[in-house]
Amino acid sequence: MNRDAYVAANRAAWDATAPQHLEAARWQELSEGFSRPGFTCLDPVLAGLVERSGGVAGRDIAHLCCNNACELLSLRNMGAARCTGFDQSAAFLGQGRELARIAGQEVELVAGDVYALPSAYDGAYDIVLVTCGALGWMPDLPAFARTAARLLRPGGALLVAEQHPVLDMFLPDADRPFEIADPYFADRPYAGEAAIVYDGAAPAKVPVNYWFTHPLSAVVTAALDAGLRLESLQEYPINISSAQFAIYESPNGANMPLSYAMTARKAPQKAA
Repeated sequence: MNRDAYVAANRAAWDATAPQHLEAARWQELSEGFSRPGFTCLDPVLAGLVERSGGVAGRDIAHLCCNNACELLSLRNMGAARCTGFDQSAAFLGQGRELARIAGQEVELVAGDVYALPSAYDGAYDIVLVTCGALGWMPDLPAFARTAARLLRPGGALLVAEQHPVLDMFLPDADRPFEIADPYFADRPYAGEAAIVYDGAAPAKVPVNYWFTHPLSAVVTAALDAGLRLESLQEYPINISSAQFAIYESPNGANMPLSYAMTARKAPQKAA
């Protein structure tokens, strides 16, 4: 399969998964939360990354693979200026627009292929944000990093708060969840037909979708090759991914990286 085929397959799976998210407790929590002024749903890794970056007040933000835009709306509630979310799933962006209506906040949500975003968005943002679960759906990590780089203004920063790729080595629902089940350096994507849910609920069957494991070195290299400068990279024993992976958090006997935060910055404009 080529990149476009993987993108189309994953888009179909995400759109088919969207109704199950509306039935989950998480949707009710977000709906109730965004009815309150100033509500945020940032996980601790993302919240710390945003704080270390200097906050978001008055800054223009693009969120790649924004899903239902709950993090983007949280940043808007924290004082961000222009907020634009991009995602391949029109169904999830529809949920994002409903959350924006509940929050009384204005954000722009754009459906489309992340590898082919309109050039009108180039150089328009102070921050490009990537949050948990986005990179695994990317068949072409270098091209994804180039997209992030072209959206940034000179001096702008790519902020990534993601699940650690070490998690892809384990199967939390297996009989022996602490035994390595898959290679860290996988040479092909994992194919599945289960709905993409995070709360441990029994997933429905959806079109075949493909998950790509990207070693941490590949993430950093993609950012560097896109012309960005690495500013910080921190790893955490904190699960920000699906509920099943909580068994790997201390004090459950594990001592392994479960998430990471990365900042990579575009070079500032040279003085005339």
